[in-house]
Amino acid sequence: MDITNSNNFSDKIARLTNQYYSENKKKTFFKNDQKKNFASSITNSIGFDELISNTFYIIPNTQSIFIDYTVFKLYTIPEYYNEVVIYISSLIDQCICKYGNFNVHINIDTFTMSAAERYKHVISIFLNKCISTNSGYCLKLHKMFIYNTPNTFQTISKMLMPLIDNEVKSKIVLYDKNDSEEFLKILKG
Repeated sequence: MDITNSNNFSDKIARLTNQYYSENKKKTFFKNDQKKNFASSITNSIGFDELISNTFYIIPNTQSIFIDYTVFKLYTIPEYYNEVVIYISSLIDQCICKYGNFNVHINIDTFTMSAAERYKHVISIFLNKCISTNSGYCLKLHKMFIYNTPNTFQTISKMLMPLIDNEVKSKIVLYDKNDSEEFLKILKG
């Protein structure tokens, strides 16, 4: 993904988000249905293929995969979980085939405890796929960089870390919001 496409994609997302919430008052309570309706609206307007390729991609000329939670949260509902897992797995396989290992860079800006609870299932599906296929992903992962960790990340970690292999835990590098912006600019070129 080049920067021109990235800017166009970001503009498209912002425009559709503004349009949706100008037509549908943002709910404070009982917002699960609204999130599903919003996800359907975004997916119908942009298309699943474009969304997924702008959420998960290999950083050009590297063994690094970028995952953007800020896009993921806009359209990913349980009906898409298996497709998301297959897509990420294919990116990992491409990196391993070409480089022998891989890195993961994850932007979790705006990630909350409720998001961790909401997406715990897709994380579990992915981790089960890694284990059940004897993929070797845990061993071939070089580093996992997590950007924009919220202040509540300690609490979120307590819920998610039991799902993660010990081999992976030692490879995680966290960056808080203060340090993330600079690193993300470098990654995105």
